[in-house]
Amino acid sequence: MKRTPRKNNVPRVARESPIPGSFEAIDALARAFPLEVVADLIGFTGEVRANMLRWGQAAMEVLGPLNQRTAENFPVAGELYAWCSQVKAEDLAEGSVGRGIFDAEARGAIPQGTAGHIIHQYLGAGVDTTIAAIGNIVALFARHPDQLALVRQDPALVPAAFNEVLRYWAPVRAWGRRVTKDVTVAGAEIPAGAQVAVLFGAGNRDPRHYENPDAFLVERNPADHLSFGYGPHGCAGQGLARLEAHAVIDALARRVGRLVTGPEVRVPSNTTRSIDELPVLEVIPA
Repeated sequence: MKRTPRKNNVPRVARESPIPGSFEAIDALARAFPLEVVADLIGFTGEVRANMLRWGQAAMEVLGPLNQRTAENFPVAGELYAWCSQVKAEDLAEGSVGRGIFDAEARGAIPQGTAGHIIHQYLGAGVDTTIAAIGNIVALFARHPDQLALVRQDPALVPAAFNEVLRYWAPVRAWGRRVTKDVTVAGAEIPAGAQVAVLFGAGNRDPRHYENPDAFLVERNPADHLSFGYGPHGCAGQGLARLEAHAVIDALARRVGRLVTGPEVRVPSNTTRSIDELPVLEVIPA
């Protein structure tokens, strides 16, 4: 039977697990955790909080090529842009980072009229990619319990383990760039004005740079992976993503000996490469 993708829909209501200790890892963890963190951080409430998933996913889809997914997501991304264009400080919870951004605007620390755009970037870039990364953490450690055991034996490996997750399965598959001048790359002539796609996953598996690149090895610590971009184009929210992912890896390593998972389900996406469903059938304690 053909399956209808759930991208940009509200997550399913959590179901009671048929097996004690089992759960659906994407809805119950990969989506739930970053949505709560970002909502509390920025101070989203009410209707905005309820729309975060569909808005965040749409914001990433419209960055891809002009195809059917792009067209379908433009109206949803427009809802996010419209809200961020008119949001005011009082729309956000007191004490939140969102309120702090408006305070910075008021005292001239950032240009007038930019607070809403900054909040747009937090929501647009801080949801779908982090969901993808956390789903990948669960799936990869389920596949490689020996690597989870290494982190359990040495908790200092948590940051290295996340770097390896990002290298092994890049949450963002590609990013577009426009060439500003004629350039030659590996013998190929690329003219000024051309559009190119930077393939993060391919770079992360380059055998000229990483030995045995198709192996998942948490002790590798590939701190120079490309999944967060590089230099001035590096992901502005990577610090928050690392905090969230490190917390998940640390909890798994301390409390879980092994995860038994069912088949992972993926759906097509223009920008991110994420798991849409991942049933955890059994959690064997550490």
